[in-house]
Amino acid sequence: MITETPHTERAIDMLTIGGIDMDMVLTVPRMPGLDEKEMAKFLGWMPGGPAANAACAAARLGLHVASFSQVGDDENGRAIVADFVRHGVDTSLMETVTGQQSPFTVILIDPSGEKVILVVPGFEAVYSAEKAAAVLPNVRYLYMMPNREETFLTLARLAHQHGAQVMIDIEPTVCAQRDKLERLLAETDIVSFNRFGFEAAAGAAPAFAAARQLLAYGPHTVIVTRGRGGVLAVTHDEEAEHPGFPVEVADTTGAGDTFHAAYLAATIRGMSLAERLRFASATAAISVTAIGPRGRLPTWAEVEKFLKNSKEL
Repeated sequence: MITETPHTERAIDMLTIGGIDMDMVLTVPRMPGLDEKEMAKFLGWMPGGPAANAACAAARLGLHVASFSQVGDDENGRAIVADFVRHGVDTSLMETVTGQQSPFTVILIDPSGEKVILVVPGFEAVYSAEKAAAVLPNVRYLYMMPNREETFLTLARLAHQHGAQVMIDIEPTVCAQRDKLERLLAETDIVSFNRFGFEAAAGAAPAFAAARQLLAYGPHTVIVTRGRGGVLAVTHDEEAEHPGFPVEVADTTGAGDTFHAAYLAATIRGMSLAERLRFASATAAISVTAIGPRGRLPTWAEVEKFLKNSKEL
């Protein structure tokens, strides 16, 4: 691992790998159960995906962000690239794969703004280690979902060899596989869990002491997001937490992705751990006030205005 402060002269603040799709977004009066039928309202096709959402959120906050990913040569693939361009994400490292269908999801949103996501995988992207090695010397942070272990380990090790740091968001399903989790953490600098993922990984409810135990596996920072319950984080020297901001929730899709982008943006700005959590929590709170994974991605100035006017719990 490398020190927490990255090399400031690197041109790309955040390189995201994969984690892209198109979202079919539907609202429902309630989440249906087995053998039930509900009327849904189709809100549209919206570009999404965890790493892609984080890329767009980070670019809106003023970071230089590049996507190292692949899309199919279909309408969805073209829409994904166009939306990156609209948000200011560098697409020069992206590739279009002939004859392939881009991945998509179906998102159901209930009146509370909570969601259910159904993932429909597309083709399996193949990332060139040689191409990654050429760009990583210019990267501060590598951000990706570690769903494919060998791919992640190869790219994370390359990132560390070239002095970049690695941030990942770990899904609860990964945490159930202890050996895999430990291998992933060994190649990670900043790791984030949601409440359910953390409980699966640590075998305990989110708390500073339990989070500190995970530092032993390799990360210098462990973050636990708890939705409306706020967030906590620990490093070897600090611990901090912040409650959720009271906002009217329209859609929670992409809130965690936005939080991670804002956390890195605040880190690059030199904020303390407590300040990073506050800023990132505010950015995520703003993001849930509109429908869609990127329905409301604020600028840095808009987050500062929100913080100035907010009534914190």
